[in-house]
Amino acid sequence: MVHSRPAPLAPDFARELVAQIPGGQWDLGLSQSVSILMAHARDPSARIPPRQAHDARALAGYPCPASFVRELTGSGAQPERLLQELTDLALASSVPVDVAFARRDFDSGSTLWVAGICPTMALLDPIPRDLSLGDPIPTSVEALSDGWTLSLYIDPPDRQIVELPLKANVAQWFTATHLPGEYRFEVVGTQGKDSRVLLLWSVFVDVPPPEPTSLPRASSTPPDPMAATEALFASLNALREAAGLSPVQRFEPFEPLAREQAATMAWRGQVGHVLPGIPTLSDRAEAGFRPRAQIYENLAAAPSWEEAHDLVALSPGHARNLLCETCTHASIGVALEPTLTRMPRLFVVWELLAFPDGKPQPIQDRYPREMRD
Repeated sequence: MVHSRPAPLAPDFARELVAQIPGGQWDLGLSQSVSILMAHARDPSARIPPRQAHDARALAGYPCPASFVRELTGSGAQPERLLQELTDLALASSVPVDVAFARRDFDSGSTLWVAGICPTMALLDPIPRDLSLGDPIPTSVEALSDGWTLSLYIDPPDRQIVELPLKANVAQWFTATHLPGEYRFEVVGTQGKDSRVLLLWSVFVDVPPPEPTSLPRASSTPPDPMAATEALFASLNALREAAGLSPVQRFEPFEPLAREQAATMAWRGQVGHVLPGIPTLSDRAEAGFRPRAQIYENLAAAPSWEEAHDLVALSPGHARNLLCETCTHASIGVALEPTLTRMPRLFVVWELLAFPDGKPQPIQDRYPREMRD
């Protein structure tokens, strides 16, 4: 089954850790996810990429888009950095959070910790994780705070992502289970300019959920933003071609805007479509170019371009932007996080572009210099 499973008591080794997380509550489904990830951590340097995290959540039937972190400590030592990261995430969410921990002791005397956390902003009625062809998929969501406008994104195996309005506490049925494979569901809540992924889960029709592969070793070489940009374009077009869509071309005039957005996020260490005191990319594009473009924006921060790509490709709402049918061009900006205390992350901005009124041109190039003066 796919559902949250809060438990009143955590295992003995984790009770003190859970008590240190503001609003923390132990969840059995999330606990199974971290245990699966721990089982595939073959060495203490293993990282947790998005695809492995996605597979672990799907195998456990946990419906929330949890964040997973790991830390290697001395034997018996508490994972202080990990706890601080979880505390920061919990305080930023300002709602109760599901948490879970797993640990493994090595002969070398070190201890590997893996933890998961997810804000509890909505609840999903239990649904079967494994279905047969033709079985309907019921969906009923309870939003835990007022004011959210809910949307349901469905990503079936044929890659045609659909968006449906969703009413809280009302059951809806998705019946087009005519193809075997993984069906991904995502509930997005919107309040004004704030948009969040509240729930993310998978069901499997006539196929078993995949086992996560072994977690890869951490790289010792910082990623190259220029090489990452080229690779992200290639992956974007491979994704579109697999969905039967035409590839997009690079739109170079908007690339400086995308790089500036990525650099601003990297400097702040914050991913956001709207950053305080900073004009959005759409605002800057509209102020500097005519005619206006239709812009579909995705953002991510990850240790590698592969993980950044997976973060958006595994989210039906974000993947829908990448698979925009009317888009003919794209601009991608990548920046490296300015930090010396750990391996820097890549901050990535995708702009999928459609030009219903023609390609935008810089405004200053449309008029003679004497007219501008």
